[in-house]
Amino acid sequence: MSQKNYLGKLIAIDMYNCNIEDIKDPKVAEDILAKGCQETGMECRRIECLTEEGKEEYSLFALCKQGHVTLHIYPEMGFMVADMFSCCEGSQPAELCRYLRQAYDADKSKITLLDRGDFGSKNDMKPTHRSKTKLIRHTKNVTQNVGDKLKQVMLKPRSI
Repeated sequence: MSQKNYLGKLIAIDMYNCNIEDIKDPKVAEDILAKGCQETGMECRRIECLTEEGKEEYSLFALCKQGHVTLHIYPEMGFMVADMFSCCEGSQPAELCRYLRQAYDADKSKITLLDRGDFGSKNDMKPTHRSKTKLIRHTKNVTQNVGDKLKQVMLKPRSI
């Protein structure tokens, strides 16, 4: 295994079309986050939930050993944003990212990874970006595009 030249890993993820029932209730979301932290070695010490009066959106903050996880949840849009950072040996923030995507049943996600505390191995902080889309969503988009193209060809006026 190669030696890492950074202190910790920061992962930011936007999740779209999440399961509304799982994110509507802050207590359910808190339980999912606690379980995910436990399964991925994040060693969660405490979770705080902050809500704004008169709004459905809320935020969860998990204070972990040498790191943190924050979730900003917008149930009316089925959208949530997660940021996780850990410099704790043995923690797996990337696995927590996968766990949250599956637990909240997100159709699409955009992920940015960033090594923090670079000690001279890189010239600049350059994040890595990834996107994930469920297979069913890919299939739906492909069939719709094929159908639209077929309509264009079939409805095209014939020249005389």
